[in-house]
Amino acid sequence: MPPRSPTHTVEAERHYEAKSSESFNRLSYALQLLKILNPPLKVAVYGHRRRLLVERGRALGDQSAWALLGVPPDATRESIARALAELSGLERTPFLVDLLCATPAEAAG
Repeated sequence: MPPRSPTHTVEAERHYEAKSSESFNRLSYALQLLKILNPPLKVAVYGHRRRLLVERGRALGDQSAWALLGVPPDATRESIARALAELSGLERTPFLVDLLCATPAEAAG
């Protein structure tokens, strides 16, 4: 777990290990899904080298929730969609991940 910050606390950290060689812009895809899902917290998306990583936390002062989503170059559509559905509180919605995986992604350029 990351070192403690005087202004933020990390509440949970999740790892997703599925890998894919499919060619698409994973960061853009994650941002597309964020627009669709509109989670009730601030989410920052960044490129991660090894694995799909989700960190959640809360600012100590105003108690606003936040999340960091680290997306590696070999993440699957399903793992990105599943992580974002969970952040949105919709992980139990039937067929949601399937519908999100059907969302077209920009081709890698």
